[in-house]
Amino acid sequence: MTSWLKKIMVAATLVWSVAILNAPVQAGDYPDKTITWIAPFSAGGGADRWSRTLSTVAFDVLGQAIRVRNIPGASATVGWQEMLKRPADGYTVMLTSPTPIIALSTEPNAPFKPTDAKVVCYISAFRGIILVKPNQKWSDWKGFVAYAKANPGKITLGSTFSEMVGAQLAFKSAGVKVKLIPYSSTSDSVTDFLGGHVDAIGVTESTALNLVPEKASALINVTTLPLSKKISEKLGNPPHAKALGFKTINFPRWVAVHPDTPDAIADKLAVKIKEMLEQKSVKKILKKMGEEIIYVPRAQAQDEFKDMVKGIQEVATVLKK
Repeated sequence: MTSWLKKIMVAATLVWSVAILNAPVQAGDYPDKTITWIAPFSAGGGADRWSRTLSTVAFDVLGQAIRVRNIPGASATVGWQEMLKRPADGYTVMLTSPTPIIALSTEPNAPFKPTDAKVVCYISAFRGIILVKPNQKWSDWKGFVAYAKANPGKITLGSTFSEMVGAQLAFKSAGVKVKLIPYSSTSDSVTDFLGGHVDAIGVTESTALNLVPEKASALINVTTLPLSKKISEKLGNPPHAKALGFKTINFPRWVAVHPDTPDAIADKLAVKIKEMLEQKSVKKILKKMGEEIIYVPRAQAQDEFKDMVKGIQEVATVLKK
């Protein structure tokens, strides 16, 4: 074989090898190996428990294993950053909450943007309820709005950042101004509320059920999801911000992959996760955990995710003033 022919064959082999390495991942072949599933919080937390529950049916649904890795740190942004370092092939998946978005929106030198992820789906969410003291002139929504408009900034609302976002969006939609006081934990805000140090608090529905009606009145549900009929009745049927035409927000447990992952891979993963959530064993475990499956498909989840990021950034701006 002549030297020039050898050079051509070597060059052709190199071109073919590069083409194979750079070829897009085919959704039809996915997954064909173990998936690394990042829970960016410590073991035992909500994201960790959901991740390990889903991993129990991975072989049945995916035909491959899910290897859960806990990578906590910096309000869940360390685990997110690890996902961004890995190939955009759908084999590194992250299950998280609004926590890292809040951290990225409030950190002046954030290492990456809160939109640096391709949302696959939502698998659950919680509802945010605003509570006030019972038996006051503004213990219902109509009275609250009237008082707040007459006394702008006088009412104080304490909560963790998540519930504060929904509250601020509802108050803004209603045209009222309330003084926001951030807390690092719900227990601290509840203690101050019961002690009379703040006038209102934002909590999840489970916390609200422990306080209404003896110690608090449910003012309004400020998240996208409506309350069940049973829970609504127990809380005194508070109005739903969305039903009033207000801007609302959803606070989900969301699943994501690297932002450059092919849509076909993300779409297939979303469908597979839905199948995993529908397994009887998964439903049984989650019920024992007291968790609710609220699946939102990829397109809708992506739209709601954008709204959530905007809402969080809006409230972050208000708190910085």
